[in-house]
Amino acid sequence: MTSRPQPRAVPEAEPAETVVGYTIDALRDAIREGRLAPGQRLVVADLTSMLGVSNGPVREAIRRLTGEGLVEIVPHRGAAVRVFDSADLREIFDIREVLEGLAARLAAERTGAAGRDPELAAMVVGMRAILEDGPAYIAHNRAFHKLIYALAGNARLSEQAGQLTLPLYRWQFHTLMDPAYARVSASEHEEIAAAILAGDGARAERAMRNHVDSSGRAMIDAAREAEARRAEVTHRVHSPRVGRSGS
Repeated sequence: MTSRPQPRAVPEAEPAETVVGYTIDALRDAIREGRLAPGQRLVVADLTSMLGVSNGPVREAIRRLTGEGLVEIVPHRGAAVRVFDSADLREIFDIREVLEGLAARLAAERTGAAGRDPELAAMVVGMRAILEDGPAYIAHNRAFHKLIYALAGNARLSEQAGQLTLPLYRWQFHTLMDPAYARVSASEHEEIAAAILAGDGARAERAMRNHVDSSGRAMIDAAREAEARRAEVTHRVHSPRVGRSGS
């Protein structure tokens, strides 16, 4: 295990489904925040100790997270946090571009309907103040996209996008921690918000799709660089060493 989350205590007297739900949320958060690293084995005994629950909820949580694609069953190793490579990210962003573009268009078409337009405007204003604070900007980025889904008013669309977003948090950390990238992202957020607040659905969709495509390219580049480093390390480890002459 890397580091232990600090979950609330969950008494075993609570209903089983409540404990399972808590366990799933805790594991999702740990994967999202990198406390459970990609490829890390999920040992039931360790997780029960970490979360303060019994074996049953942990096993059920692993089963459900496997169904969501966040966990995979590795032959001869058991359950592990799924490793998403650059090809996986490309497929995810192809879908996200369509879904988030639709969300932005719907949000623009419903301008004022949810009464949260001032919240969106305030979020854009506050964004520039945190460009140098990577973790704060990452949290802001999540909140911005979440708000647009709320403004879109389509629960199923939000649910589908949420499942696609979870695997991206680790790559968001690597890219959005860069202030130069954060400035580009902030400018794109401003364009999206302006289109939504103007009620221009076509412009909002176009701006969002451009933003998702830009984010995707940055994250895929980061993934490819990580893959190249891993390949180089593997090559060094497995390459035969040439002995010294005369030895």
